[in-house]
Amino acid sequence: MNRIETNLPHEGAPGRTTTEESARLAALRELRVLDTESDPRFERIVRLAARLFAAPRAAIVLIDEHRMWMKAAVGIRRDDWPRAGALSDAALRHGEPLFVGDIRADPRLRGAIGEGAGEVRFYAAAPLRTTDGQIIGVLCVADTKPRGEPGEAKRGALTDLAALVMDEIGRDAEVAAAREQSRFDQERVDLALNAAGLAAYEWDTANESVVLNDAVRAMIGWTDAAAAPLDRPTFRAMMHADDRDQTVETVREQLAATGRYRIELRIVRPDDGRVIWITTAGVLVAAANGRPQRVIGVMQDITARKIEEEERETLVAELDHRVKNVLAAVQSLAAQSARKAASLEGFLKTFTGRLKSMASAHQLLTATRWRGAGMHNIAAAELGGLAPGQTRWSGPDVLLTPRGANAMSLALHELATNAVKFGSLSTEVGRVEVTWRRTEACGLELQWLESHGPVVSLPTRRGFGSTLLEKVTGRELGGSVRVEYRAEGVRAVLTVGPSAFAPAPVAGTAVKPEATGKAIAGTSGGAPAARQVIRVQGLKLLIVEDALLLALELEAGLSEAGAEVVGSAADVGEAMRMVDLPIDAAVLDANLNGASVLPVAQALAARGIPFVFATGYGDDKMLPSGFDAPVIRKPYDVTQVAAALSEVTGRTRREPAAHP
Repeated sequence: MNRIETNLPHEGAPGRTTTEESARLAALRELRVLDTESDPRFERIVRLAARLFAAPRAAIVLIDEHRMWMKAAVGIRRDDWPRAGALSDAALRHGEPLFVGDIRADPRLRGAIGEGAGEVRFYAAAPLRTTDGQIIGVLCVADTKPRGEPGEAKRGALTDLAALVMDEIGRDAEVAAAREQSRFDQERVDLALNAAGLAAYEWDTANESVVLNDAVRAMIGWTDAAAAPLDRPTFRAMMHADDRDQTVETVREQLAATGRYRIELRIVRPDDGRVIWITTAGVLVAAANGRPQRVIGVMQDITARKIEEEERETLVAELDHRVKNVLAAVQSLAAQSARKAASLEGFLKTFTGRLKSMASAHQLLTATRWRGAGMHNIAAAELGGLAPGQTRWSGPDVLLTPRGANAMSLALHELATNAVKFGSLSTEVGRVEVTWRRTEACGLELQWLESHGPVVSLPTRRGFGSTLLEKVTGRELGGSVRVEYRAEGVRAVLTVGPSAFAPAPVAGTAVKPEATGKAIAGTSGGAPAARQVIRVQGLKLLIVEDALLLALELEAGLSEAGAEVVGSAADVGEAMRMVDLPIDAAVLDANLNGASVLPVAQALAARGIPFVFATGYGDDKMLPSGFDAPVIRKPYDVTQVAAALSEVTGRTRREPAAHP
């Protein structure tokens, strides 16, 4: 229809620059109308245009950079045509409605006449103009016969039809943009839901059906009829029987009150029968008449959170139980130690030692999350700090239960205490050898052998230590104890029953220190050490401790040792107000009512004042880092604190030790 050869380049046409052409092409592509499907609306418009002019041909032509594409056409093939030399391109450059009775006689199209031009004689075109004035194509009619120019009515009618074409194209572009925006919005919603672990559903309140997306189906285990809505009775049947009635009633009440609901409930998955916890929230959407129409809701699987909450509650209950047991055990130890003590000083020394033994076992169990403790670590905790170089132990590193570990710690403590007071460790040349082995009865036999100590004689009375050793071995370890008071040294044999052994740690679990079952040997603190002379007389001290009783005990004990406590603080703020006092050293509790003592340590370090940390934590990771300061574990006695303060202030004197 409108294809003729021409040598006029469209880019350099008069009145249209390259920049203007780029803007026109951008407007065309923004409408997203090129290469779209046939549309009956536009087909009707071109038929009307053809009838209006009684012409055999009519077309809606969209002009791209190098081609022309027909959105709709009558009397001509709907296809791509080259742009160069086309009548529609000439009409585009003209920029206004164009009506030519005979293109061969019209000077406006003289440059467009070439081979093939003889086919078209009459030509009329109205530009397709966007709201911002860009021409993206033309609505044109043509005939192979020349005719007179049309009247004003037909001219106006063709222009109106062109405007109608643009109205429809614009509306289609808006719909397409809205759909794309909706798709982007949905993608953003899906991303947000997925990131939050949420899934969406829609509840049609009219027909009582629930439309689930794929995420909800996967969450609740609904695999039947993947594309069909889930009826409400079926969804209600998935609810856990104990939650069903309360859930329905709560949702009804909340919707009636606020038009929204939020609730947690259990779901029984129909695919595998697993019970999961979900939280769901929804909002009621009303129709135009105000009647409830549907509920849009989201759902989240909170099973993991619920399990964590249950475990936390169990742990709190277990902690409460263990704390009460520990307090009861401490109370019993105090009472039994007091009955057998000859003096207050003797009671304090004995009771404190037994309390430390319990604390050592507790620290080992905490490191393994109360799964148990290895024999090597128990022996190291109880014997490692005694008479350096004089105690040795060896045997397979078997794992004892928490109950067995506590009992073994107390048993070794009682034997060690007796050795320090009366046996081999009461001299600097004595030795203690501790060995243990597995027995054929799946138990354990431990041998305690003392040598090179003073001559041993039978005890004249039976103390609480002997009773404790016998009881813990029999009741807590499921075994027995035999003590021989030989002249050359005490020999004790402890047997441990199978019930005292904990299961071996599973590979990959966080059981530390790990009991491997391999034979391990250890020695107390290296070679015999020089005797330390502790001196704290005249030291001016700052005590930072949030436990009142501990602070009072420290203050009293250090004062009796000759030190002067110039300040005592229970929190970080109070301590910071005291760091500028004339002090020589400080004792710092690592945790003050949940706050780190770090600021106080930093302030003291900046002044060059030494300090020691006192803590109930078994892990050094909980201590302020970056300081070369001794750490004293609770429970402690004043002599330990005094020794550490004497050491950090350079007052400790060492005297040579004797050698065997």
